[in-house]
Order: sequence, then structure tokens, then C-alpha cells
Amino acid sequence: MTTKGVKIVNVRNRSFPAKVLIYSTFAVVLTIGMKEIAPILTTIIYSIFIAVLFTPLARWLKRKGVPGELSVILVILLLIVVILFFGIIAIKAAQDFGTQIPNYQAQLTAFVNSLANYIPSYEGFSVRSVARSIVSIAVSLMTSVINGIVNAGTTVGIITVTAAFLIIDATNAPEKTDPEIGKQSELQLRLSNFNKKLVKFIVIRAEVNIVIAFTISLLLFIVGIDYAVLWGVLIFLLSYIPYIGLVIASIPPIMLALFKYGPLGALVVIVIIFVVDALAENILFPSMMGKSMQLSPAFLFIALLYWNFVFGLGGVLLSIPLTLVLKILLESFEETKWLARLMGPVEYMGNREINSIR
Repeated sequence: MTTKGVKIVNVRNRSFPAKVLIYSTFAVVLTIGMKEIAPILTTIIYSIFIAVLFTPLARWLKRKGVPGELSVILVILLLIVVILFFGIIAIKAAQDFGTQIPNYQAQLTAFVNSLANYIPSYEGFSVRSVARSIVSIAVSLMTSVINGIVNAGTTVGIITVTAAFLIIDATNAPEKTDPEIGKQSELQLRLSNFNKKLVKFIVIRAEVNIVIAFTISLLLFIVGIDYAVLWGVLIFLLSYIPYIGLVIASIPPIMLALFKYGPLGALVVIVIIFVVDALAENILFPSMMGKSMQLSPAFLFIALLYWNFVFGLGGVLLSIPLTLVLKILLESFEETKWLARLMGPVEYMGNREINSIR
């Protein structure tokens, strides 16, 4: 097929190097564009995810006979109540904890200094100075997280309002599309399949994070760790960050256990967090989501760096959801399935899949 003498070739018929060049060029242009409008995009993305979580509830109420407008109002009120309830508790606990940070820093410094006395020092290398640097980094990290929670009110308000409007529109979406199901094109069917997978992932990922956060928070409360609800909220949010998220969220409760009960108490908290997370991530999430949604650990780490570059801290929290959204989107089109396979673990790529890339 030609247009004005220029031959148009389907991307599928191009060689593997040509595909890489085309898609990498598109990715660079898209990255630059997203980075320029990152503040707007992050707000929209968070709003979409919240709307996806709450829209099924509004549709369920409609199926149970609740009028459409009333079902939407009830769901939006529930969203506001949930955000206000946990927001007020988290902010109040964060403020209280923030006032205690200097005391915790002094206790941690004293503990590390006492520990350093048992470690030999070498010429040009001071264990005590290294320990102080570690304490400074840990305290600075905790302070940044606490300040971020306290100062997130305005952003959360904007996201809530945007999500409310999206819920209103999404609840009525089936009524707009159902009469035209028979006329859907192949592209529309692919996009519909993509939407179903996206909703499934967001709902299941949120459910697993809630299970992890609630279980750990409850166990921390039982063993007497202060601000257990705050650490639950923090664990819920940072569990979206692969590998390092839960580690960062675990530092404050481990420190509090160390100060209150000593090394044995800190070890108990570490075991609680590790066991709960391991069971949820290795048994609960795969059983609910399936192997098709798994990602290569190396690719996940690269994605973490990429989304941090594009969106900053907001991108770090969204790294797993956004990466899986990208994988689902690529799987929805025959021309890009080979890219989706590259994102998965090596053990799930057979010879047939590898050959199909070429």
C-alpha cells in the first residue's frame, strides 16, 4: 500500500532491530512529555485508581435496586469518610511522632554508640562516624516521610474531588456502551479487555496491601508498639514500592520496638513484618492475580528508577501499578505482545515466546 509514493509497512513485518528503534523512539518522546506535565498526571492517575476501586461498589448498589444517583452519592460519601477517618488518624499520629523524633534520635545515637564500642576501628576508618551517618540518614528519612504525610492534605483533597467526578461518570458508563456492544470494533474489544484486567489488578493489589497493612498494624498494636495505625497506613502506601517500600515503612516501628523492648523486641517486629509480607506476596497475591501478571525482578527495579525519574516520589509509589498497566496494555495488542513477554519472568518465557519476538 502506498500513499503519495511513500510505502507504508506494518510494524509487525519489520525486523527486530527496526521494532526496537521504533518503540524506543516513541518511549523517549512519551517520557519527555509525561515529565513535563508530571504534577497533573500524577493527580489524574491517583484519581483514576481510586475511582476504579470504588466504582464496582456503586454498580453493585445499582444492581441491588438502589437508584443510580443515590448509589453514586453513597459511594462518594464512603470514599470521603474513609479518607477523612484514616487521614485524621494518620496526620495526628504523624504530628505526635514528629515531635518525638529528637528523643528517638538521641536514643538511637546512644544505642549505636554503645554498639560501636564492641566493633574494632581501623586507621582512617571510624565505626562511630559511620554509625552516626546511618542514624542521620534514618532520621532524615523518617522526618521526610512524616512531613509528607502531614502536608499531603491539599493534594489528597484534589484527588478525592477528581475521583468523585470519575466515579459519577464511570458508574453510568455501561448504560452508554451496552446498546452498542454489537457494533464494537476489534480495537474497542481490546480496550475493553485491557480495562477489565486493569480493574482486576488495581482491586486485588489494593486488597492485598490492605491485608498486609491491617495484619501488621494489628500485631504491632498487640505487642504494644506506639502509633500502630500510622505504621499501617504507611505500610499500605509504601507496599506499592517494590523491594524497598516495606523496608522504609518498617524502620520506625522497628526503632520503637528497639527502644521499648531492646534487640529482642526489634527482632520480633522484623519477624512479624517479614512473615506477613512473605505470605501475602508469595501466596495470597499470586493465587488471586495469576502468573500472567508477574514481572521480572530486574525489570521491576528498572521501572522503579524510570517512574521516579518521570514522576518523582509519586511515581515511586505508582511504579508497580503503572508497570503492570503498561504490560496489560501491551498484551492487549498482537503487535506488542512480544514486549509484554520481555517484561515477565524468564521462567515463563518458553522457546515459542522467544522466537515470536524475532
